Amino acid sequence: MITSPTDIVQTIPNLVMLASASVALVVLTIAVNLLANFVAPIYVLVNLFPRTLNFRRAGLVSAVIGLVILPWNLYDSPVVVNYFLSGLGALLGPVFGVIMADYWLLRKGRVNVPDLYSEDPHSDYHYRNGYNLKAVGAFVPASAISVVVALVPAFESASGFSWFIGAILGAVIYAAIGDSKPDFRDVDGEAIAVPAE
Repeated sequence: MITSPTDIVQTIPNLVMLASASVALVVLTIAVNLLANFVAPIYVLVNLFPRTLNFRRAGLVSAVIGLVILPWNLYDSPVVVNYFLSGLGALLGPVFGVIMADYWLLRKGRVNVPDLYSEDPHSDYHYRNGYNLKAVGAFVPASAISVVVALVPAFESASGFSWFIGAILGAVIYAAIGDSKPDFRDVDGEAIAVPAE
């Protein structure tokens, strides 16, 4: 089985199709890496420091940070890459589980869109100083267990399922300890929508 996109492109026998596939692979790689690995950190930095950073300055800061930490050095060791990706997946599973349990099980699909963007202490999503401690309380044990399953060699046979284990544990724990009040409001965002020009 061929798993590498570059190896798949090299198997194309027609020169025109090979050139087209190579160009498409380059464009796709640039687009995915720009959006997933560059634009998202820029918005995080702009939101953290709105008075000092705009999009361009945050882009420069993000690029410098990327150069300083040298993430491509992770690929020098396949063991490090495997541990990094396994640990990351094990941490993202419980986050997904908590979010899905909150939306589907507790809120029954109801969302108060204006309160998503409100800093009012009485808004639906303010919780305690802006932190949902019950969600954190569900995330911590679920992620601890899924990280152990992902990284400890004794659980090697189940390590491929650490994301699912973490997601299920996070959802079950949060469903048990989360707020399940029946008066969650379903409010659309039309009142705060910006009209299209």
